[in-house]
Formats: sequence, C-alpha cells, structure tokens
Amino acid sequence: MKVREIMTDNPETVEPGTFIADVARMMRDSNVGIIPVVNGKELMGVITDRDITIRVTAAGLIPFEVTVQDFISPNAVTVGPDDDIDKARKLMADHQIRRLLVTKGSELVGIVSLGDLATKDRQEDAATGGVLEEISEPTKGL
Repeated sequence: MKVREIMTDNPETVEPGTFIADVARMMRDSNVGIIPVVNGKELMGVITDRDITIRVTAAGLIPFEVTVQDFISPNAVTVGPDDDIDKARKLMADHQIRRLLVTKGSELVGIVSLGDLATKDRQEDAATGGVLEEISEPTKGL
C-alpha cells in the first residue's frame, strides 16, 4: 500500500511571518499538534505544539509579538506519496516521531500520522481476522 492512500491531502500550513498566537489557535481549532511551514508551496519545516510551549511560552515570549520564522523546526522527516507505508513506519520508528510530511520534491502534498497507520492496521486485522481470530481459536487438547 502506498502513502498516498492513507495520507491527509492538503494539510493546513502557515507562512514564516505568521504570529505564533495564530498558529496556536489553528492547532486548537484543527485539533493538531503540528503545522507545516511553507514559503509558497515549498516546505521550510514545521512548527509544533512543543515548539510553542518550550521555545516561546516557557521562554517568556509573547505569542502575539513573535512569528513562526524564528521557531521553525527545519529538516522535517519526509516521505513521498508513492512510497510504501512500510517505509513510513520505519522512518517514524527510526526518528521516534508520530507524523511525516509527504512531499513531491520540495512541495508539501500531505501528511501521514501514526494514527493513520494504526487505523490502516486495524482495518487489515478486521478484514483478515487478525489477532481476534487467533484469540478465538479453541485450545487444542483441553
């Protein structure tokens, strides 16, 4: 299965000049903890709820006065839309992250989360019987 089949297309993004307070509201309203940062369509990095908490709020900065450009986490881990989901799983495990940005070249085209992979795994287990079938098998010799 390919990443494109489980990714979220066209995730919300912000430009580097966006105020941190606006990003925090976007995260709250969309119930997400990460927002990709783009310049036009080109991916520059991400801003996370952790970036806001640790690097802005805990530092005593005012979210209405500082912008994303100073708090971007560059070098986001990415995967291509035509990559296999096993590659996405491996990248998440290797980098200990819960979300991957999906890019074509330097252009952001989607995002895939650990939850997307888990949902796919649950669907496959349900379709094949998976673990439930193993648990339900009668024990031999008892």
